[in-house]
Amino acid sequence: MQLFIMIALMCLINTLLPDFIRNYVKLSRFWKGTTTNALLQAELDAAREELNNVHTAQHAGEYARKIKTMRAERKVTDAEIKIRSTHQMEVLKQSTIDTVAYYVSKVLFSLFVIIVCARHRQIPVMIFDDSFSLAPLTGLLSFPTGVYNAISVPAWAFSCNFTFRLLYGLVKK
Repeated sequence: MQLFIMIALMCLINTLLPDFIRNYVKLSRFWKGTTTNALLQAELDAAREELNNVHTAQHAGEYARKIKTMRAERKVTDAEIKIRSTHQMEVLKQSTIDTVAYYVSKVLFSLFVIIVCARHRQIPVMIFDDSFSLAPLTGLLSFPTGVYNAISVPAWAFSCNFTFRLLYGLVKK
């Protein structure tokens, strides 16, 4: 009975934990808020101020005014591109962390389930009476144990994993 509950709980945790970790990381990032680099923001503000000064200044000619306006606009555009690219790199880094955390937790708990299955493969999880027949699947369900009308640890782990993932997929959508 102990293996019955332990394997069921491990499979449930294996199903729920990776998405919980992913959502927790996203939520903690939301609470922390986004930070823009103060240096890049100051550079953008200075470029916008320069553009504003060029628009309000008196110039010797229309050509000089146009050249100065184009240079100031280019500085503003370059500063905006720098801020956008740093933001995109930050988002890429965060999504990489999310993906790594998801798959590491998935692999670790799958490994735990495999280790438990390997260590207890000869022990049946449940043994049914002769009145309850598992006729077509008796040999498959009790494979490593060799006990008649029994469900082995690998069969129970597979069925729990499959069932919990199926139910979680239905609930999640």
